[in-house]
Amino acid sequence: MAAKKKFYYAYVLDDDSGIFNNWDECSKKVSGTAARYKKFKTLIEANLWIDSGAIYDKSKVKKKNILGINFELEEGIYFDAGTGRGDGVEVKVTDESEKSLLHQVLKSEKITKFDTYFLGKAFTNNFGELSGLFFALNIAMKNDVKLIFGDSKLVLDYWSNGIYKKDLPIHTIDLIKKIMPLRKEFESNGGKLEFISGDLNPADLGFHK
Repeated sequence: MAAKKKFYYAYVLDDDSGIFNNWDECSKKVSGTAARYKKFKTLIEANLWIDSGAIYDKSKVKKKNILGINFELEEGIYFDAGTGRGDGVEVKVTDESEKSLLHQVLKSEKITKFDTYFLGKAFTNNFGELSGLFFALNIAMKNDVKLIFGDSKLVLDYWSNGIYKKDLPIHTIDLIKKIMPLRKEFESNGGKLEFISGDLNPADLGFHK
């Protein structure tokens, strides 16, 4: 049996920084904070990233930075929603390499040329985030993926756990009720929902209102 690959998880939070050798410990450290964090294949790369200022933006997700360091996101499913094109809410779901995954749960005619699902102006961005999680959960369980990432704490921490105001629109409540058992099933099979900041999210649409 091949040995399990070892990774290093570096983080920078204000004046504090460090490196963990497993994601669970790093996640506990950075969860709910504005920390910058990243996974590396070697300890040298992790230290170099911290020493170079923990530079991490969307252009460097795809390319090596000036020190030749490859930044890697966790393997998983990422979701986001946005309204910046001005036509209404859009939803995007990708893997860590920004490859769209919506085709796995939607017919091609429902996917825009931007690889998004278009909801329109009648829906809020929060409902878009909720829809993204709904798609992500279905895709994850279809493919036995164990990690889902999003940048909406409202959806991750509250709505998908059944914590919501009763005066929400009925379509939002209905979707929450569909997601709750999906989340329980996903987590009972070893799945985890994780927060990721928008600037690191490969599904990030780059605009929010």
